[in-house]
Amino acid sequence: SPSALAAATVVLEKSRVAVRIECPAHIPASLAQIQQFPPLVAWLHSLDRQLAAGGNQRITVRALRIQSADVFGPGNVGFVKFAADASDGEGHVPGVVFLRGDSVAVLLILRSADQCSEERVPSFRDARGLAVVVEQPRAAVPSAALRELPAGMMDAGGVRFAAAAVRELLEETGVCVEPHELVDLTGPRPLLASPGACDEAVALLACEKTLHPDAIAAIAGRRAGLRAAGERTTVRLVRLCDLWACSRDMKTVAALALWDRRHATGDC
Repeated sequence: SPSALAAATVVLEKSRVAVRIECPAHIPASLAQIQQFPPLVAWLHSLDRQLAAGGNQRITVRALRIQSADVFGPGNVGFVKFAADASDGEGHVPGVVFLRGDSVAVLLILRSADQCSEERVPSFRDARGLAVVVEQPRAAVPSAALRELPAGMMDAGGVRFAAAAVRELLEETGVCVEPHELVDLTGPRPLLASPGACDEAVALLACEKTLHPDAIAAIAGRRAGLRAAGERTTVRLVRLCDLWACSRDMKTVAALALWDRRHATGDC
C-alpha cells in the first residue's frame, strides 16, 4: 500500500541525475538515513559523472527500490541492497546492486634485520620475504580460515586510503607504519572487486618493513578482532614466493602481481 512505501526523488546539485528512491516500511533504516549513506551518495555522483561524459556508452537510472539495509550500532547504515530501473542505449540493464563502499588492503612484506646486508628487493620469487596475512572465518565462501591481506572498509569523513591502511595494519597485525612508507599499487583507479553486483573499489598498497627477528616472531599467531561479535583474525606469516598459492582472495593475488610488476619494470 502507499502508506507502506516511503519515496523521494534525489536531485544532485548541478548535475543531470534525478533518481526516485523507494523504501518499503520493513527496511530497518529510514529513507533519510539511506539517502545520506555515503556509498549511495558516491554511487549517485559516479552515475552523474558518466552521464556528464556524454556519448552513447552510459547508464541511465530512473528509480531504485531498496530491498534491504543493515544497520550497525546506533543507526549507522552499513550495507544497502537495491534494484535499479537501469538502461543503456540498447535497453534494460540488470540493476541489482549491493552497496558497501570502498576498501583498502595492504601487502606487508617483512624482512629480518639479519638480512639487511644484502640489498635485494623481495618479489614473489624471493623466498626470504615474508608476507603478512590474516586468517579469519568467512561465511560467504564458506571457509573457517580464509587467508587474506590485512584490509578494511573506508570510513565516512574523507579518510585517505593511506591513513586507513595504517589504521588497519595496527589493528590487525600490531605493526606500526607511517603513511610515507606505503607504496600505492593501484593509484587513482582502485580495483573493482565484483562489478557485476557490488560498488566496492579496493585500493591496494604495499609496505616493506625490516624488523628484528624477535619482533617478527611476536607477530606470528597474533589474534585480533572483536571476538564477541564474530571477528576472529589470526596473523600468519607466509613466504612471499608461496603467497599466490595460499590464498584465493582476489586482492591478495592482485597485490602480489602488481608488486612484482612494479619491480620487474623498475618502477620504484
